[in-house]
Amino acid sequence: MAGEFVADTMTYQFGPCELDEGRRLLLANGNEIKLQPRVFDLLCYLVRHRERVVTKDELLDALWPGTVVVDNALQRVVSLARSALSDVGMDDAVRTYSRHGYRFCVEDCIATIDQELSVAEATVQQARDAYERNDWIAACDAYASAEARGELTHDDIEQWGRAAICAGLGQSTVPALERVVSERDTASDEIGAARATLLLVQIRIDSRQGAMARGLLQRVSRYLDGKSASAERGHYAWMSSRSALGSGDADTALALADEACRVGRSLRDADVECLGLVYRGHSLIAQGKIAAGLSQHEEAAAVIRLGAVRSWVAGWALCSILYAARYRCDWLRAAQFAEAFFEWSRSCSMPAFPGTCQLHRAAVLSVRGDLERAASEVRAAAELLARAAPWAEGDAYCVLGEIQLSCGDFESAEASFKQANALGWDPQPGLARLHLLTGRPELALRGLERALEEADWTLLERRAQLLCMVAQAAAVAGNLDRAREALTTIAAQPQLIDTEALKAMHCTAEAEVAMRDGDVAVATQRLRRAVRHWREIDSRVCEAETRLRLAECLLQDNDAAGAELELHALESTLAPATIAHRDRVGALREMLNQMQSP
Repeated sequence: MAGEFVADTMTYQFGPCELDEGRRLLLANGNEIKLQPRVFDLLCYLVRHRERVVTKDELLDALWPGTVVVDNALQRVVSLARSALSDVGMDDAVRTYSRHGYRFCVEDCIATIDQELSVAEATVQQARDAYERNDWIAACDAYASAEARGELTHDDIEQWGRAAICAGLGQSTVPALERVVSERDTASDEIGAARATLLLVQIRIDSRQGAMARGLLQRVSRYLDGKSASAERGHYAWMSSRSALGSGDADTALALADEACRVGRSLRDADVECLGLVYRGHSLIAQGKIAAGLSQHEEAAAVIRLGAVRSWVAGWALCSILYAARYRCDWLRAAQFAEAFFEWSRSCSMPAFPGTCQLHRAAVLSVRGDLERAASEVRAAAELLARAAPWAEGDAYCVLGEIQLSCGDFESAEASFKQANALGWDPQPGLARLHLLTGRPELALRGLERALEEADWTLLERRAQLLCMVAQAAAVAGNLDRAREALTTIAAQPQLIDTEALKAMHCTAEAEVAMRDGDVAVATQRLRRAVRHWREIDSRVCEAETRLRLAECLLQDNDAAGAELELHALESTLAPATIAHRDRVGALREMLNQMQSP
């Protein structure tokens, strides 16, 4: 490619500094000053237009094209630029003009046209630009092309690794990252080696290579041993928290997440603090401290909303918070965070993380009864997750199984739950629901009991669902002692059922116990309450199933008028949501007609 060139760029000299646009370098007295990419872009823009005051709106359009950002994002970038110039004696280089904007105020500034960039250099620049606009696929393609020519610096390879993780292509960067670690280790750059190794940890975790990830974390620990607090130590802490939580050790996970928060706050590093808050929330929820855990997630979301974190951190955190809301059946919160997630993704032009967007949306849609769209999105998600995040692929099949249950396709639902299990994901409580709907309560109870004994963090976050389902399955199976024991456990920890959906499940379980005790009045009362809870979150599928059971109880109590009201709802406004129960609805209609006939 020698001899091929692209467009001209400029170099500016002012004070002790040299600003090289083409090579994206700021030098002071011959030494490089490290700048974040957007800080470098701001400085270039102000220097290029140094003859005038540049308005805030113009800078926002130039630095974040087509993106909505909060005001303090620009203030933070300006502050970082001033800080860098202040370190070399140029405190007043960037001035604020109140209610107008900013101007670069150095009179002695010489501009020269650089020699044109080679195609190889231009490719690297294209990769960096794509990275800055969150175009992960384009960035990966350009970085891979430059890597083939041997043109990438260690910092470029790190950015490539991050882009590849966000695009679900992390494995493609492993050889390059391993080379960076080796070369930095040889050069005694332990902090740099730790930073690149942490990217390898994330790639291994996402690829379900837990043993390799733990070994790499141990290596990071050695690199950081004896070092003062750094961003790398904070990232090590939250990733170690994630690893511990995956192993079911919520106490260790909480301690490590605490460390990440402390490091983030001491360094004023919003990225590290945000990620620490997310895993503090997960750890507390796994310990049963629901309110405390949710408050951590809400604070993490606030940090994101204030515009203080990088795009990949915002995406990762929002995605993780959504998972927690789903597992707890907190569908109101899940819907809110899903909307925030998609709004954030649109505003920063970031496609987020392959598959997870569709998976979250599919779960929310299925609860709302939009089953066709939900099934379409979850199938697309499963295909993406198989490539990009195999650790979550099994979850997609759990969601698909739930959708198929709601459609009355029990055979396909069972196949989906089996596939989830084959991919290492526990299919409960969806599989138990299938067994209950197909008249196998003993199988349902056995599977639920096994799930309650597991230490997996996703099952710990689903503990309330599992307990409600245990009580219901045990009652239907005739094991009233176990059903009452499960209800007693819930009563002792009321914080477990603090969502509308969980309250509805609890009421349904209480109704089944009351029915077996012969107290139809209490059963119908609990089922009516469950219907109200389902209506609060607009869950038509669950409302229909609960109204069907209520109609059966009313008929058993010879309340034909009450049963007629419930059947009317099932046959009119809720008809699309009753597809899985057509036979039961038909049988009830026939029984009711017989009761009402002269």
